[in-house]
Amino acid sequence: MTDYAQLAQSLKDNEAFQLALSNIRLSAIDALISVNADDKNSLLKAQATVSVVDDIRDNLDQFIRSAQAAQKKPGIA
Repeated sequence: MTDYAQLAQSLKDNEAFQLALSNIRLSAIDALISVNADDKNSLLKAQATVSVVDDIRDNLDQFIRSAQAAQKKPGIA
């Protein structure tokens, strides 16, 4: 069985991967700042890019949190 939490932590700790995500997100935000407000397609593309990067990071965090929650054992009542 694949340990998704361990793989997720590996990606969070990978500086090159995190820098790539940050650069992609920053480029999309720069595009949002400079794009013509009437260019709906470019606006939507840049917004979607920011959203996808945020979703990737959120999913990595979710994998890690779910594994930590599963490892906690209930106390004896």
